[in-house]
Order: sequence, then structure tokens, then C-alpha cells
Amino acid sequence: MSDTGKNKNIYVLDENNNNNKGATRKMAAIFAADVVGYSKLMASNEKLTLFRLKETRKLTDKIINELHGRIFSTAGDSIMAEFASPVDAMDAAINIQREVTKKAQEIKDNILIEFRIGINLGDIMIQDNNLYGDNVNIAARLESISSVGEITISEKVYQEVVDKVDIKFKSLGEKKLKNISKKIKVYISNIQEAETKIGEDSILTLYKKHIVASVLVLLLIIPGFYFYMNRSSEKIEYTDNSKSVLENFRTNQEVGIDKKELPSDGKIVIALMDFQNQSAVFDKKEIEEINLLIKDNLSKANTIRVVNTPQGSENLNPPEVMLIATESDASFVINGIIFKEQENSFVNLKIYEAKRGSLIVNQKVSLNSSKKSLSDFISKFANDISS
Repeated sequence: MSDTGKNKNIYVLDENNNNNKGATRKMAAIFAADVVGYSKLMASNEKLTLFRLKETRKLTDKIINELHGRIFSTAGDSIMAEFASPVDAMDAAINIQREVTKKAQEIKDNILIEFRIGINLGDIMIQDNNLYGDNVNIAARLESISSVGEITISEKVYQEVVDKVDIKFKSLGEKKLKNISKKIKVYISNIQEAETKIGEDSILTLYKKHIVASVLVLLLIIPGFYFYMNRSSEKIEYTDNSKSVLENFRTNQEVGIDKKELPSDGKIVIALMDFQNQSAVFDKKEIEEINLLIKDNLSKANTIRVVNTPQGSENLNPPEVMLIATESDASFVINGIIFKEQENSFVNLKIYEAKRGSLIVNQKVSLNSSKKSLSDFISKFANDISS
């Protein structure tokens, strides 16, 4: 008797392939997402689109992993993931739409990474870590009929999540999906519209009941908000592991543990890379002036020496950082990308700690006419590693 005869749960896709281990079946919630208008974005600004997609994928992949999902397929702008629980899949979709919407509101140009998502639940086949079957295809088709900010789900998913998530769904009735033989009952929710409506209703109610108090509050908030927006770029937002990295670095310098690893002049060396320019506003000379401004502000600290190093990739991996550091005896490596959003220009600064190659700063800083925000930011970093 053949193996397939012994176990009806095993289905061999290709019996003539001796290396084929067979496809097993299981139940899973299938999550499908892609970027709305991706081809148009790539045609408009290929480099900036890829940069924004990479940054957004860090966010989406983290959310999926934290909710016990497994990404089994990515192609260009798409994400396919499986979840054991439809509630986890739904929570992942909600969190991604909320976070991506929040990020998009910070962007002032037209290069917006926005997702549409479809979720289905059913029996699927798994082979070589990939998933197959109608239920996978249905998830992809549900995603394809969604719009910006929407999550479209099948009735099977709806029945499992309806009372377990904090969003409302609208029934679209039965839909004929491309290349799917049976009509599927579909439900849809738009996170952007739902949260915009909640915000509008709250503001309207507050205005009606407390108009005088609202005006007074606004008079207090607006100056504070203006101050914050103009000062926020001076505050360094370190990554989670940076506090201990910097504390250990300063401690080692104080007690002399690593003195032998420093150059003969005893200074902290920072490798400054040539910045990538994706803005038509700045020419080569102005990029050099920005590089010089950073170098001058770092060098104001008597304990720091800056060395220049050629341009590298926008996202350095640890071995690349450690190689640059080894060649230049550097304790930190700085690189960045300059870009424009509407009428404003920014530099996305990345600072790496060289010993482990870890990213400790990843922050957008304004390049206003005086470049004061950039100067203050760099001076603050120099002070943090020197004091």
C-alpha cells in the first residue's frame, strides 16, 4: 500500500518527484496585504519608494511576529502570512493599518506607503514552508478588492472575530471573486474612516458642550505644539538597546578598560560616511557643506575625532559596520539619506555603535535654512557620548 493510502491527510503534489516530501493539510488564517498604487509610486520616485517600503516592512513584520504569525511569501510590495488564530490575524491587520496610517500622516509628499489587507480562514496545504490551496487564493482576492486602509474578510473570519476585536464591519453581501468558483460572503472595515469619524464626533461633541473651555485649551495647546514641532528634532530618540550601550561605553572610557583600543591620541573616533542625496534641492557642494557641518559640530568636543569614509548602503548590516569601524578605528559610524517632503528637506540620520554593529539612532532631522536643528542634534549626540 502506498504512503498516501495509509494516511488520507497526506496529499502528494507530484508523485513523480522523488524529492517531494508531500503536502500536509491544516487549518490556518491567511493574511494577505499589498501596497496600494505601488507601481505608480515606483514610477514617481523609485529610490524613495523603496526606502519607505523597507522602513514600513520593519514595522509590519514586527507586528506579525509579535502576534505569532509566520510570513511565508513576499514579492515586491506584498506580504502573505499565516496565523493559527484568526483573532491574531485580525489584530495584526488592525495594528498595521493604524500604524501605517499614523506614519503616512507624517509624510508631506506623495510617496505614501498604504496597505490594503484581506484575511480568510480555512483548510490549506503546506509544503516546503509554502502554503497552497483555494483558501490562500481567496485571501489574496479579498485583499485585491480592498481599498486604502481597508481590511476585507470572509464570513468564516467574521464569525470568529466579530465580538473579539475593537472595530466594526460592514457586510458587502456575496461577492464573485476572480478565479474562485463559489461566491464568498464578504465583510469590510476601513480603519482610516472609522478612526477619522471617531475623532470628528469627539471634537464636535466637545465643541457643543464646552465651547469656551475648548477655545482656552486650544490657545494653550497651539503655542506648545508649535514649540514642540520646532524643537522635537533636537531630541535624540535612541533605540531600545542604546541606553545600556552608551552607559557601558562611557563607563569603559572612564575606567580605562578600552583605552588600549583607542587611537594614540586617546580620542573617540566617529566614521562619517558621505550621505545619499535623493533631493533635487541640494547639489554636491551643499551636501559637502552638510557633511562639514556635522563634522565641525562633532569635533567641538575635544574627546572626538571624525574621519570621513565613502558612501555605503542606506541600511548597514552589523558586519559592514564592524568592517568600516575596523578600517578607521571608529567607535561609531554615521550615515544618512537626504530627501524632500513638500517644501521641507530632511536628513534621515543613522548612527551605529561599532563594537557590535548595532543601530542606536534612526531619526529624521530637519534641514531648515539655518540647519540649526541638525547642529543641535549632532551637538547633543557628541555630548551624550563624551560626558
